[in-house]
Amino acid sequence: MKTQFTPAPWLVRFDEDRFDSKLSVLEVIDGSDASLNHPQGELVLARVNVSAFAPHMGEPLANARLIASAPELLAIVRALLPHANNEWTRLDDLAHRGNRESEDSAMELDRLIEHARETIEEITGDNE
Repeated sequence: MKTQFTPAPWLVRFDEDRFDSKLSVLEVIDGSDASLNHPQGELVLARVNVSAFAPHMGEPLANARLIASAPELLAIVRALLPHANNEWTRLDDLAHRGNRESEDSAMELDRLIEHARETIEEITGDNE
């Protein structure tokens, strides 16, 4: 079953003027026009509790920004995989010619490519 998720952009909603670090939460919202202009308000994708970190905002704000960047990060990894496969092929060819450093690099790159594929499959439910 293919998992669907809200496409980018995701935004961190943070109103500095009305923010209380002991009571507030940061929200990651759907930044699409349809969501931002919805009569019942934006679609909230995630909430980051700030009170546990009060009065320091750095960590919860960084967490919210990381969550909001998820769709872009997924797109970047998907775009990089074909290039990584090409580099793996080149390194593997060098390794077969006896280049030990290339063999180690090819093995590490192969591990990273496989990890990226597994993570994408876990996130999206489809095989890349």
